[in-house]
Amino acid sequence: MMSPINRRIFTSIRCPCHQRRRWYTSSNKNNATNIQTRTKRPKRGRLFFDRDYHIHLGGAIPPAFIADWIHEGHLALNDEIPDLVASSSSTKNRNIPMITVRKALLKYRGVALHPLDLKGHDLFLSAYNAPAYTSLPTFLTLYRAYSKRNLLYKHASRIARGACAHQYADIRVSIPHPNESLNEAKESPSIYAKRALDEMIYFHSCLLPGQKLFITFPRQTFSTHKNWEYFASFVDLLESTIENSSDTNNNTPWLRSQHLAFDFAGQPLPLAETLPLLDKLRNTFPYAFICYHHGEVCPHIPFSDRVRDTQLLLPYVNRIGHGLCLGLAVLGINPDDWGVDSTIDRTLLENEKEVVAINKKLAYQCLHQMEKLKIGIEVSPTCNITLGGARSERVLKEYVKEFLDCGVHVFVGTDDPGFLGTSLEKEIAILGSVDKECT
Repeated sequence: MMSPINRRIFTSIRCPCHQRRRWYTSSNKNNATNIQTRTKRPKRGRLFFDRDYHIHLGGAIPPAFIADWIHEGHLALNDEIPDLVASSSSTKNRNIPMITVRKALLKYRGVALHPLDLKGHDLFLSAYNAPAYTSLPTFLTLYRAYSKRNLLYKHASRIARGACAHQYADIRVSIPHPNESLNEAKESPSIYAKRALDEMIYFHSCLLPGQKLFITFPRQTFSTHKNWEYFASFVDLLESTIENSSDTNNNTPWLRSQHLAFDFAGQPLPLAETLPLLDKLRNTFPYAFICYHHGEVCPHIPFSDRVRDTQLLLPYVNRIGHGLCLGLAVLGINPDDWGVDSTIDRTLLENEKEVVAINKKLAYQCLHQMEKLKIGIEVSPTCNITLGGARSERVLKEYVKEFLDCGVHVFVGTDDPGFLGTSLEKEIAILGSVDKECT
């Protein structure tokens, strides 16, 4: 008779993205050699924090620079900035309304400045480097109050070498907005492309040797509905410049297809509005490194759509920025059901449970594909917690463990260390123990 131990079948499933592990032994009447098989699960992902893998030049301005710019009058309360909170309330509204810095500080930060107080230096400065933003659109709106394009251009070298920027970093720099520097006739796509490329070459020259430039396309500026011809003209000019550049050209040695790096950031849009841009970029530069900010919690795009759309990104990207939708979904969290004072432990209604289950399954399927395609996720702990996605270090560390368990590599970054008052060392302190904890 077969012994009890030989009849045992052990089956273990850690999560849907892991392959099923099964051990079994069997014996025949002639006491033949036991058969033992095992299907291996994916190798655990790695946590990378040897450099700042996600940082924006405009978000790395040291507070001392902001103080100087305010007192010198380069940053003023009566400056007008794009109100991305108002524009995000309706995806059909293609025109972004403007708001003064004074009104934005009152409306979105509760910082009241008397109309007769023309400077308000102290309060203006105190609202910087104070991570109390209520949403991503709020953050993106006030970002423009301090990160002005002309100041970034003039002080790019100082910022890249400043206290907030790590000497080894993947630095995002947005290409300029079409027509922003012209007061007369509308800028043609070809003239804009030349101006944008010249700016990117200049910004690259301002970086340290260990810093890498990521040419970034703001989604509120470039989409299928806005400035497509300017985007296409820039990509075409970049392609022709690379083809015509010689190996001995020392001015732009980084302009090689295999050295290029791109990102899409800014106001989240339905993926259908930027997917054609990704497609053109990938087809034009098949060996370039492409990232895409995706998965941030935003009020105007259903969370389930964010989870589902992630799979559409995979043929085009090398890394996904933030990936919050995947992290929250695998933990069974649906931010669409969050109230102002609700917590992730709230009791779900039956229909909510069904939505959560579907999102969780889709998220694990996506992580499984990412492991196969070697697509990583960039995690910026302070940013993800501050802007209402992760909500706490506990939630953040739990879903990072899930990423690693699924074999997906995680790359740590600061995102906007000047605005958020953080550094790579602080981000490492939050996530540095996760790799050990999940082994």
